[in-house]
Amino acid sequence: MPPPANDSNPIQQPPTKLSGAPPSPEDQERLERRLNAILEDQMAIKRAAETSVAALQEPPAPKIEQPPPKESEPPTKDEPLDNIARVPDEHLPSHQEKQRWSLSKRFSNAMDELLPKLAVVTQKVNTYTGTDYSGVEALRREIKEQEKLVKARRLAIDSAKQALDTALAHQATSQKEVVALLERKHSWSNGDLERYMALIRSEHINDQAVREAKDAVANAENALEDARAQLEKRERAQYHEEQIWSDTIRRNSTWVTFGLMGVNIFLLLLSLAILEPWRRRRMVREIKKALEAQHQIAMDAAASSAAATALVPVSATQGLTAIEEDIDRVVDRTDAPAKAPLVVADEVVEESPTAGTNIVSSVEPELVPEVAQESAVTVEAEALTPEEETLTPEERVTIAEEISSSHTTPPSKLESWQQKASFIAHDIVSDRVISMRRIDYTSAILQGAAAGAVITASIIAMLRPN
Repeated sequence: MPPPANDSNPIQQPPTKLSGAPPSPEDQERLERRLNAILEDQMAIKRAAETSVAALQEPPAPKIEQPPPKESEPPTKDEPLDNIARVPDEHLPSHQEKQRWSLSKRFSNAMDELLPKLAVVTQKVNTYTGTDYSGVEALRREIKEQEKLVKARRLAIDSAKQALDTALAHQATSQKEVVALLERKHSWSNGDLERYMALIRSEHINDQAVREAKDAVANAENALEDARAQLEKRERAQYHEEQIWSDTIRRNSTWVTFGLMGVNIFLLLLSLAILEPWRRRRMVREIKKALEAQHQIAMDAAASSAAATALVPVSATQGLTAIEEDIDRVVDRTDAPAKAPLVVADEVVEESPTAGTNIVSSVEPELVPEVAQESAVTVEAEALTPEEETLTPEERVTIAEEISSSHTTPPSKLESWQQKASFIAHDIVSDRVISMRRIDYTSAILQGAAAGAVITASIIAMLRPN
């Protein structure tokens, strides 16, 4: 829309003819209609401008509050009720498929972020360990490009040889034509003379073209030889670099193997030096506690039985018979010699100074406790703990020896280390039958193999020239 016109601006009048003749009535009417139309347009533009300015100056009209929506009226009896159980979208396969698709997209995004990081870490590790193959790959690409260059140089030689053949053929043709013209020199015409002069002038050009073609062939051959020499040189370099890379890989793998072997040996020594003694001491301590508890129980029972037999007044014959039966029962249970402990108590029949009755008292200073102790040891030997049941016979014998050695006196000083060494050496090559678990046998074989491998590798490393 054009800008509103100002009242002060004069109305542009159409140019009138400058001819001296006055305008005709038709021209005057046409001019009047045009002026009227222009005035009407200017008035309309002015009214529109005033309307827009007034609209901008007026405040905004207040919002008319809309009435709240009417509540849906309850359906009439004639209308059917919507009692259909709607299936939620979460229970549909499409929703699960969307969730699976989102999980797969997140997993793919995570893998896309992780793989470059792993590649960078792998590259750094390879660079640090000297096993980076990118240099060899670049050398292989260079060799491929060099092979393409050799092929291009060979094609250049072929094209140079073709150009040389063409130049030689053209020179030979010119020479033949000159010879033919010289043979009929006495019958030359003006055209033959001009042809002869042209051939003589082109002879120098032909010689120059042949020389240039020969030089191009020689240069192409030299370039081909240089390219072949460079190709052979790079191939030898590739072979050398690949050998170095493979040697580095083998050396690293060897050191990794030695490291793993050392870790296994360290764990084995740790188990033998710390874990096994600690386990053995713990088992011995538990067995000692159990034996001491049962020994104390047996001692208490023996003391209580001795006190009961000393306080209960019975007749001499009945008391002696009961004591003999108890002794026989204990001796039969412990499988001990029956003759020695039979005389356990000497009856002492004395007259009571107060009541005048016979009291049988038993004098049993140490025999009954010893029998009770032997019976307790027998019961302990019969009832093994769950930890003892899992032990091998060698471990049981060792534990029994440790228990017996703890109760006995320490070894004498006369036993020297030479006797111990000779005993161990004789025991190693003796015919003594031993029983061991399969896992112990396997671990012994593996330990021997590992020790042999370490010793062999050490000898090879020492004898290997630098």
